[in-house]
Amino acid sequence: MSKQEMSPDELSACRKRLEQVWKNRVMDEDLLHQAWHDAHEIAALLYEELGATQVSVFGSLTEPLWFMKGSDIDIAVSGLSSDLYDKARIKVMNFDSAFRIDLINFDTSNGLFRERIKHQAMPIEKGFQPVLWHTLYKHLKRQVFPAESGEIYEMNRKRFTQRINDELDKINGILERIQRGLEKIEIVPIDVKEFIENTIATDLADVYRGIENIFLRIAREVDRHVPRGSRWHKNLLAQMTEKRPERPPVISENTSLQLETLLDFRHKVNNIYGRELRYEKTIPHAKSIDELFAKVSQDLNTFTDSLERR
Repeated sequence: MSKQEMSPDELSACRKRLEQVWKNRVMDEDLLHQAWHDAHEIAALLYEELGATQVSVFGSLTEPLWFMKGSDIDIAVSGLSSDLYDKARIKVMNFDSAFRIDLINFDTSNGLFRERIKHQAMPIEKGFQPVLWHTLYKHLKRQVFPAESGEIYEMNRKRFTQRINDELDKINGILERIQRGLEKIEIVPIDVKEFIENTIATDLADVYRGIENIFLRIAREVDRHVPRGSRWHKNLLAQMTEKRPERPPVISENTSLQLETLLDFRHKVNNIYGRELRYEKTIPHAKSIDELFAKVSQDLNTFTDSLERR
């Protein structure tokens, strides 16, 4: 069944079910404590070893009702040159944490994404010791701990949609880089083409990773079920085509089939050496990725619209 085939009564039932899910959400205090501890450790690293001028937390960790096992720690850093930022990413990537750390260079961010970071940012000041996590949210008490159940649904729906749009904004930046690569590969010497092709292949893999991040958020925060096992990537994709008690289908069957092809390509990129990637496979994917992403974005917009209380 497609999203368009769901009746108003069915959509209303989905919204009521999801409202109850979000109303019953509870905070994992131990998880929040560990996440903030790791955030302070990373901030100390960025300040002391790399000379950052400002480190802030944004995203789901600023909203404790949304932070759960599997959530990312989003950190924005300022005051680093491009080379130092690259070093910072490597250090953060190698940081021993139970959480995935997403480091953003605030100085090069722009548009709505930059404004959202500014709105959400909770600075970690240089030299300050970690404090009890619940004291960090006092100035956001009304926004973080709404008093009425109707407010909970509306607040969570808006923030949930915002998180999806943030990820779509990131993917748009990758698409622009892919298009620049396609333009260059037509005019560069043949010995440079392989390098550009491999860069495009990596970017295509990152596009799928970004889309999959959105699906994981929906699985965790709406479905309350994330597939496990060796086939979890494909099972997650299949789950997004299902109608569930809390929601209509997220994407169409047709979009899912096209994404499965990109997922297979992503698997090859991640598991074979660059020189084994076949040029005739990478470039067709790159030339069609804008059209595929437009379909994914349209499906996601229809999905988030269906969550709106009318």
